[in-house]
Amino acid sequence: MIAFHRFLTFWATLFLLSSCSLPSATEANLSYPTTPALEAPANIDWKKPGLAKELINLKEQVVLLSGGARPIPPEVWSEMKVRYPWTKNIDRHVLIDQTALLRSPNAPVNCEGENCLIFREFKGYSWVELAKPLAVDFIPSKTDILRPEPGHLVVKTIKKCQVLRYEKDLYQLSDNRGNAYAMHATESGPPNLNAQLPEGFTLQHLTLDTPLVITPFGESGDCYFNIVGDHLGQGYHQYRYGADRYPD
Repeated sequence: MIAFHRFLTFWATLFLLSSCSLPSATEANLSYPTTPALEAPANIDWKKPGLAKELINLKEQVVLLSGGARPIPPEVWSEMKVRYPWTKNIDRHVLIDQTALLRSPNAPVNCEGENCLIFREFKGYSWVELAKPLAVDFIPSKTDILRPEPGHLVVKTIKKCQVLRYEKDLYQLSDNRGNAYAMHATESGPPNLNAQLPEGFTLQHLTLDTPLVITPFGESGDCYFNIVGDHLGQGYHQYRYGADRYPD
């Protein structure tokens, strides 16, 4: 567990998947209430995000994070080559102040301790299952899933039992329908507020008076997150919804 937490960070938003790999939320029959699925435990073990070493299995559509008994060393990771169905996720500039992974997406809801984390071995190193992509949608219309056109957004719905905490600075994407999204990463460097967004969307920097803690959404025990990407490679977690269910 300790070794895993040294590498813990949030899941990077841009999966290296083709647009045909995931159905839309409607096609996937995905629907969930937009209420928090859980509360952050009182004894939550907050960790400062660092450099994540993540693998994606394109066939199983699962994201693995280096951790466990034998995490991959940085020098090995930088040189490691993988083949289909595996691919390496891209490095990200992290904006989250604190984070905690409560359980792997396929772990039982009533799990306890290390039983909440599902570990695997790959190339002689240990990995933990972090997230599972479920669906993808586009605003206002279909675009490239990795590099959306200016004025477009990609919305990926994932299963990820993770809690995020912003302590002071929040770069908030919002629309005119009551939805709000917290920027969690950029491809490199500081956030860019000049992103070309769909009609009705705005992006602004906010200074928080009190920390913002974001938990997954859905029924009790669910762990749904909507992850949004813009044309500049900036990623966001949706933390406020304008409707009682997603999709509305």
